[in-house]
Amino acid sequence: MTTFTERSPIEAGFSEIFDVRIAPRLSTLEEERQAILAVARRHVAIALVSGAAVGLLFVLSGSGSGGLGGMLAAFGIPVAFGAVAALLLWKRQAKKWSGSAAKEVMPVVCDFLGDLTFDRDAVKGFPLERMQKLGVIRRFSRAEVSDRLEGTYRDVPFEIVEAELINDKSKSTTNSDDNRSDSGPRTQFKGLLMRIGVPDPIPARILIARDYGPGNKLMRMFGGVGRDLPKVETGHDTFEKSFEVHSDSPETARQVLAPEFLDSFMAIAEAETGRRGAKGLEAGFHDEAFFMALERDSDFLALGKLSAPADEIEEELHGVFDDIATARRIVDRLHGDHPDR
Repeated sequence: MTTFTERSPIEAGFSEIFDVRIAPRLSTLEEERQAILAVARRHVAIALVSGAAVGLLFVLSGSGSGGLGGMLAAFGIPVAFGAVAALLLWKRQAKKWSGSAAKEVMPVVCDFLGDLTFDRDAVKGFPLERMQKLGVIRRFSRAEVSDRLEGTYRDVPFEIVEAELINDKSKSTTNSDDNRSDSGPRTQFKGLLMRIGVPDPIPARILIARDYGPGNKLMRMFGGVGRDLPKVETGHDTFEKSFEVHSDSPETARQVLAPEFLDSFMAIAEAETGRRGAKGLEAGFHDEAFFMALERDSDFLALGKLSAPADEIEEELHGVFDDIATARRIVDRLHGDHPDR
């Protein structure tokens, strides 16, 4: 029988819950996974065979005239399109299975931790417009938001989502031959967005932005939201090497961004953004909220690999607890604590 071995403090006591509420459901989940996997394999096979068939038809019809290279192109291009279609179809079914696994498991994890809710599709959304107006995130035209966690920790309300922000407004360029081309959609941000409640509303806009050095003037010149506000010197040498502060009330900003807070903020930048370091973090205060944007490549709260049996879910559950611990660590550090995990 599949068991759960507790590894970290946040998991303490979960093994018993796993045995009672999750383990008995794994056989049913495995049946569902097998059914979804069969559909995925069928769709992939159809896409690949269709691509190869179209390529062969092109070759036989003479569309690949022009020697061996022409024939390879006539056959290879449809095959490539078929491969892309196969990948997209596989991802669609993989997402379906992941959603099923999360729907079954995440309520158990939330009940165990207490005062925490999970919404796979992020139906309630996230205050993206407020973050954009503050300057914490760049302008975007399309947002994909998922895996919303909301709760309270240390009497501090918070919510966190996984987000990919995309700008569909392509830029046209002209080369030396007067040929125009479009750059296409561009990902502006991929990672975690977090809102943390503050004890008292802050009567100012405060942006903590990356310091691009000489590029800061260009950011302001080309509409870097928030950077048009007065710059505030914090006097914190380590912080100033990576970030700059802008606010419509410099005096309020200096009061809020006390040395202790900036120490904690740097601890978050160093510990929670992976290889990006300070380049992977921007933040700001607005009224009753502190907003953070942490760039991240790995999936948040990832559950249910289509190619892995359901009874191997333990390792993924450890990852889920680690992700939730990330949110808790950030709140801890903002309180001035510096937990190892």
